[in-house]
Amino acid sequence: MIPETPLPHHAALAGLRQSGRVSRHTRGHSISRDTMARIYMIWELGAGYGHVGPLLSLATPLQAAGHEVRFAVRHLDTGETLLRDTGIPVCQAPANLNVQVRHPLNSFPQIMKHTCFNDMEEMHARLLAWRVLFADFKPALIICDHSPSALLAARGIGLPGIAVGNGFVLPPDLTPLPNLRPWREVDLAELARDEALVLDRVNQVLGRMGEPPLDYLAQIFAANQQALFTFRELDNYAAERKDAKYWGPLYMQSGKAPEWPAGPGKRVFAYLQPFPTEASLLEILRASGQPTLIFAPKLAPELRRRFEGDSLRFSDAPLDLPAVGRECDLAILHGGHGALSVILAMGKPMLLLPMHLEMNLNAMAAMQVGAALSAAQLRPAGMREKFQRLLTEPAFTKAAGDFAARYADLDIRNTPERFARRVETLLRA
Repeated sequence: MIPETPLPHHAALAGLRQSGRVSRHTRGHSISRDTMARIYMIWELGAGYGHVGPLLSLATPLQAAGHEVRFAVRHLDTGETLLRDTGIPVCQAPANLNVQVRHPLNSFPQIMKHTCFNDMEEMHARLLAWRVLFADFKPALIICDHSPSALLAARGIGLPGIAVGNGFVLPPDLTPLPNLRPWREVDLAELARDEALVLDRVNQVLGRMGEPPLDYLAQIFAANQQALFTFRELDNYAAERKDAKYWGPLYMQSGKAPEWPAGPGKRVFAYLQPFPTEASLLEILRASGQPTLIFAPKLAPELRRRFEGDSLRFSDAPLDLPAVGRECDLAILHGGHGALSVILAMGKPMLLLPMHLEMNLNAMAAMQVGAALSAAQLRPAGMREKFQRLLTEPAFTKAAGDFAARYADLDIRNTPERFARRVETLLRA
């Protein structure tokens, strides 16, 4: 949660550029201030558009208000795709790309053990590389999505940061951190040993840099401001957090209006990535005859030629998710947090096809709400049976509608502007 107390003065605030009093308007909200700041938007771990897109939505009102914004991203192709028309510079984040995980990871420390903190020499070099980027740009503030190394590098130079994201990427302020697979019997002593190992690695690197050690691993995040962009119902750590503030979901605030196929039936929206039984799902959708709109940016061309027809339409561009959510009757998603949370906020049920741990946790949360079914095995028979249930059983639509009603006063389109006003308050301090 971002507290109401102001940030302390930091040497990093030398990155502020003084100006006369300025008033900017973003989506009807006026922001006035005495300074303009340099702000780094950072993404280190994860894949896909689910990190850069939300960061861009946060950066847009800050840029419109006159702040100088720069991105450092894990994958430059993703950053270039989303940022090319914004005028925002983007550079390669000092991310560890040599990640090979061959077995399930059961806790957040285990994820860090095998990704950003898997090698002390590489970690040390990466922290120094972050310092080079910070010295070059001189930001007043960093805003980090799933970026523990960047937060750790900023810690030693007094550079303030805000850790943003959904519940999965922002662990609670406790030790040891909990098991992420409660449905599986896990050796808790092993989780504690791995957490201690990662903490030792981090502290050895900090010692080499002449900096004080961490007391516990989650302190990387607890020592910074935080903003949880999710709903409590979708936070896999909700039971462990105390007095958390939930801002609601973030999503990429661009996209074309949906254009649905004509014809009777329920409108179905599908947002798909490649998976082994994808052709079987497309056959299920075609056979159903429901007017279906599909965004599948990595779909093989031969599959599109095979299945595109009267009831199935493919979009070549990302779609306006809130508009899709308002107009569809049912969505088919893999369980990425951004799309799932927006569709749920619009009150629509979902068939979920999770492909990794975070998606599984999101799917379980949506099922707990009563608004979804999950076909986690991706088997054709399971996908067909659950799709038919969602089409014909009203309980799922009712549960999704009840969820949306609980948050009827939350304008999710206004979330970036609310966050920008909080950033302005912190920068004025």
